[in-house]
Amino acid sequence: MAREFGFGLVWYDCHTMFLAAILLAAVAAPDLDVLLTPAPGRLAVQVVVGRALPSEWTEALAAGAPVSITYRLRLYRNRHWLWDQRVAAHELVVKAQRDPLTGVFSLVAELDGEILASGQVGTLEEAVRWVTHPPPSEVAVPLRREPLLLFVRAEFLTRYKLLVIPTTVGTDWVQLSVPELP
Repeated sequence: MAREFGFGLVWYDCHTMFLAAILLAAVAAPDLDVLLTPAPGRLAVQVVVGRALPSEWTEALAAGAPVSITYRLRLYRNRHWLWDQRVAAHELVVKAQRDPLTGVFSLVAELDGEILASGQVGTLEEAVRWVTHPPPSEVAVPLRREPLLLFVRAEFLTRYKLLVIPTTVGTDWVQLSVPELP
């Protein structure tokens, strides 16, 4: 039931709009999807970027500049009485560059500096898809007694404020519990 207050405010409409905004925020696609597959002593991590890339990034790739997305993986031991202990840190860097002569996009995925996968594609859409859906990465998981947490973030580029203050453009950190082996 709508109640009208002074100045033409309607209680029902204000709350309805507020609830609609909350529902839209809850339904919105996440910036980063992470799928974990545990194996003995290893953890396979599949990452997918669910948001649009910055326009500067795609324009630079189309123009032939080398671009990359850095996926930062942080593994922590979840301790109840102390702060979380960092167990491991990894970087998955997925690079793309267009060859101006042939128009072919060269793609490389590196995990901690070692080449994980590479390839070539012919269109900008395929290159963007390959970079936003990198190949699965396997990271070592130590034997544990406490639960482990995995934090993942994708960083697209760095902008500078006042020419000296760097700000990183990327997704928020995603926190996941590492599943136990069956």
